[in-house]
Amino acid sequence: MKAKRLLVALLSLIMLCGIAASVFAGGRAQSDGAKSDKLHFVYVSPLLAHPVWLIAKNGFDAACQELGIQGDWVGPQGISPEEMAKLVDTAVAQKADAIITQGIVPAPPVQNAISAGIPVLVVDSDIPDAQRLAFLGKDTKIQARLLYEDVLQRLGPNTPLNVSIQVSNLLYEVAHRMIADIEEAFGRHPGGFKLVNTSESKSEKIQSVTEWERTFNAYPEINVAINFAAEAGPACATVVKEKGIRDKMLVYAVDDVDETLEILRKNEIDGTIVTSFWNYGYQATYWLYQNITQSKRPAQVVNDAGTILVSNKNVDTYADALRVKKDL
Repeated sequence: MKAKRLLVALLSLIMLCGIAASVFAGGRAQSDGAKSDKLHFVYVSPLLAHPVWLIAKNGFDAACQELGIQGDWVGPQGISPEEMAKLVDTAVAQKADAIITQGIVPAPPVQNAISAGIPVLVVDSDIPDAQRLAFLGKDTKIQARLLYEDVLQRLGPNTPLNVSIQVSNLLYEVAHRMIADIEEAFGRHPGGFKLVNTSESKSEKIQSVTEWERTFNAYPEINVAINFAAEAGPACATVVKEKGIRDKMLVYAVDDVDETLEILRKNEIDGTIVTSFWNYGYQATYWLYQNITQSKRPAQVVNDAGTILVSNKNVDTYADALRVKKDL
């Protein structure tokens, strides 16, 4: 009887061990399966809820849904390279499969992600010191040429051009590159060109309005106002309207947020330079997916996302051209 009890106990122990092993193996297989079946992409945006970056979010969300990717959209509320760097580090710690980010984030954390085997695609402004899969952004030389050609058409070759430029932040290399390209394109103007003033919006519309008020008060000779921050175009238009100087002022904005398109249709600005923020999310996600699943790479590292000048002539027809996706 004692031997029989011992045998039953032994058989029970074997069965329990088998069940435990099965549960463990099954649980691990399920976990591994989830990891391999659903890629995890992290988009580290420079601004979590800025209207123009929400266009990129919509493109990112659409691509993630189509491809079955777990997509996380993260970023600071206000411009903060330090916060972006922390978010990139967090994505690395989470073992994300891919990262999309923008060029104001410092190069070291991006390169650390790449060294950890995570492909990174950079949009809007580049990080040339990092071995990113690709850069997808605006061609600032095309931007400057398009703006000059429109100004030349409106004012003619003999009108002196007194230009003021507002950027988001003068600390960033991309701001100085855009200003330099304007100086190069406008510098050949037969009637003469002077960059009268530069200012910063700090990504805040109230700050932008204040800076444009100061600028127009200090430099009444300005006849071309160029804005390289999404909130700056509408802010500039507001100040121009309040001062009653629209008839002597060409005003240019950037990006295609709803407010900018509305004032363009009302002829309160003369044009807005647009690139595909949709593809900053949509195209970028597809290229990373193709790289991971098919080992494909873009033919070149630096790629123009599409840079066009929208005026009241093409404001109702330009959008489709900015949603063209190019497969690798």
